[in-house]
Amino acid sequence: MKRLILILLLLISKTFAFDQYINLGKFENDSSIFKENDVAKLSQKFLNINYVSNTLSKVDINSSKENLIINFEALDCFTFIDTIEALKNSSDHKSFIDKLIKIRYKDGLVTYPNRNHFFSDWLKNNNMKDITCTLGKCQKQEKLLNKNYKYLKNIPMVKRDIYYIAPNDLDISKLQTGDYIGIYTKLLDLDVTHTGIIIKKNDLVYLRHASSKKKKILDVLFKDYIYSKTGILVYRD
Repeated sequence: MKRLILILLLLISKTFAFDQYINLGKFENDSSIFKENDVAKLSQKFLNINYVSNTLSKVDINSSKENLIINFEALDCFTFIDTIEALKNSSDHKSFIDKLIKIRYKDGLVTYPNRNHFFSDWLKNNNMKDITCTLGKCQKQEKLLNKNYKYLKNIPMVKRDIYYIAPNDLDISKLQTGDYIGIYTKLLDLDVTHTGIIIKKNDLVYLRHASSKKKKILDVLFKDYIYSKTGILVYRD
C-alpha cells in the first residue's frame, strides 16, 4: 500500500508541475559545466561564488509552497554540495535538474516534507556510504533530530544514530577527493553544523566549502579547519 501511494504521488508530481527558480549566473552560456565529472575541476569553477544563508527558503520567491531553486550565484554549504553531486552525474541541463531533484528530495518529490533537511538524510535517501568508521576509531551518538520542531516547522522529529570521528582519531590519508564532510555537533537535535568537499592537491588535503564567515566558496587546509571541532562525518558515493 505504501509503495502504491508513493507511485501515485510521483504521477501527481509529474502532472502538476512545480515552480522553478533558476539562475545559472556566469554559467548561463557555459554548457560544459553539465559534462564535467571531475569533482576537483568542477567544484573549482565555484570558487569565490557568494555564500548566502538559507538559499532554499527565500520569501521573495514564493514561500507558500516548495520551489525547485537553482542559483549558481548564491549557495549555502548544503546547496553547494548537492549542486556539485548533481552536476558531476549529469550530461546536460535537463539531466542536471533530474539529478538534483533526486538528490535533494526523497522519492524525487519536490515538497518541503520530502526535502533532505539533514546531512544524514543523504544516507537514507541517496546512494551514499558512511565511511566515517573506516577512517579511525569512531563514536556513536543517538540523535533526536528536530526535537520539539526546533529547526523545522511541520517536520517531525527523527531518531537516528550518528557516527562521528574525532580529529585526533582520523587517518587523513584515507580521505579522497570528492568525499563529503559534515562537521559534527554535540547538540542532540542536530547532526552537523556545516558541510564541505574534500579536495586533495599538492600532497595537501583541503576542505572546499561555502563559508559563512568569508561569505564565499573557498578552500581551507582541512587539518587546520577541524583541529578544534568535536568530530566529523564522512560520506562517499
